[in-house]
Amino acid sequence: MAKESAANMAQEPTVRVVLAADQPDNPHSPGNVAPDTVLQDPVQVDSERVDDEGYDDSTSYENGRRYHAFREGIYVVPNDEAEQERLDLVHHIYRLLIKGELFLAPISAHPHRVLDLGTGTGIWAMDFAEQHPSAEVLGTDLSPIQPKWAPPNCIFEVDDFEQDWLYHKKFDYIHAREIAGCVSDPDQLVRRAFENLVPGGYFEIQTVYPRFVSDDGTHTKAVNAQLWIKSVCDGAAKFGKPLDLTKEWLGELKAAGFVDVHQEIRKLTIGAWPKDPALKEIGRYGLVQQQQALEAYSPGILSRISSWKDEEIQVLLAKVNEELKDPEIHIYHPIYFIWGRKP
Repeated sequence: MAKESAANMAQEPTVRVVLAADQPDNPHSPGNVAPDTVLQDPVQVDSERVDDEGYDDSTSYENGRRYHAFREGIYVVPNDEAEQERLDLVHHIYRLLIKGELFLAPISAHPHRVLDLGTGTGIWAMDFAEQHPSAEVLGTDLSPIQPKWAPPNCIFEVDDFEQDWLYHKKFDYIHAREIAGCVSDPDQLVRRAFENLVPGGYFEIQTVYPRFVSDDGTHTKAVNAQLWIKSVCDGAAKFGKPLDLTKEWLGELKAAGFVDVHQEIRKLTIGAWPKDPALKEIGRYGLVQQQQALEAYSPGILSRISSWKDEEIQVLLAKVNEELKDPEIHIYHPIYFIWGRKP
């Protein structure tokens, strides 16, 4: 299970939150957080970035949900406990999709440095660190929601990957999962990944195609679900961080200079309608995750960006939930895995 790795973590706190010192709108807040134990970090932290022993996540609340405070407002999905549970569920679903693996790129069996962009709860980074004890794993995110307990070769930074990358050492593998809605300039992101890889290093993107599709045409019955996802995608595009970059990544990697670029697509079924046991299991989790995603994406996008009234949102979500649970509607999300190698 996705959460099991957390139970096997090291018995001493080995993670400290680090802030990017080059951000002028990121003052060090005194807060009331006890200082972390000072350790020799396994990943070389850049001198331009400083340890923030008392980082106070002075969170922002809106529509009953909690959002990130660092560079407030640039990401429209919450970071509260409900969202963290959803992110851990997403992690479990992705592992089911690729038969327990964490990645598909043919990386070295013993990578030295690994970067996880938009690490969220840090669960992917921690699982990777446990499986590759010789690797130095760095996870970055706008929110310091990662646990203080982690494998000794894993560290987290509070950072915005859309700002300058100031790493002094390059990486063997860079991983980015579910960063849709976080990226305003995909060209720039892919170029930065290319520049920060060692020769032979891999960049892998794992992302959902934000459409409800089917193989038998029943997706056309999900009228409200289709309205919801179109409205969310329209709002995200208006915000400047589109959700539907999925089909662009392959070309972006090739244009940036990556070679051996590959793409695989898996089905994230929604509901227990599939006859195939593996897809049925995925679908059970997929339904729960999609219901949670309705609550995660709707307030920030439909309310804040598109100015929907709360009553309008709730009426639509109730109708969408009914369609998601309808066993006669056989919808799924295509999940794309795209990777390439730096020559």
